[in-house]
Amino acid sequence: MPKIVDHAARRTEIVHALWLVIYTRGIDAVTFRAVADAAEISIGRVQHYFPSREALVLEGCRQLVAGAEIDDEAELVDEAGDGSGEMEEAGDVAGADPVDALRTFVRAFIPAGEAMRVGASVWFTYVAKAVGDPLIAEIVVDNDRRTAEAAARRVARVLARGSEAGQVAVGAEPATEAAVRLVALAKGLAQDVMLEVRTPEAAYGILDREIAGIATASAQD
Repeated sequence: MPKIVDHAARRTEIVHALWLVIYTRGIDAVTFRAVADAAEISIGRVQHYFPSREALVLEGCRQLVAGAEIDDEAELVDEAGDGSGEMEEAGDVAGADPVDALRTFVRAFIPAGEAMRVGASVWFTYVAKAVGDPLIAEIVVDNDRRTAEAAARRVARVLARGSEAGQVAVGAEPATEAAVRLVALAKGLAQDVMLEVRTPEAAYGILDREIAGIATASAQD
């Protein structure tokens, strides 16, 4: 009986080894040999799945973004419950608090544990490389756009809930602008945490206060 090979799993195994090399030695240290050693496989297997170093590095960026998108989609539910594909974010369904949904979303930027620190470090490396690499830049920019859109949807739900409760004045900051500011703050705090300028808990506190300000915003006429 022929052996069944999960090629997607093997590619992912190699990509995880790539991330480890980037995290521990930097992206300039990425070679087929270094990645093969990290994965404890042969160079031939790496070359079988990736024809060049550039292709491997690019796939690493794609999979890093894809992993974040899967985490985000976990907050989506089928509101109709009939598989119709009419999806809403969890914070907008069954009385769930949209402020909690927004808080969960922005807190995910903060590298609070070792695994998250590895992911954040590798992502920052890709962002830096994007400055001189158009293919990686395309992935990074598209990810930023999707992140901004996801944040804006959640902020809009917070503002809508506040408006219904009479807490948000008509002149309150538009959702898109508030989301851009909030995401920028979260990204900056993530860098602070990586550099150990702040603790994750301190970063959470700053984000929570910013979200509270959005939730209770009022026009200053």
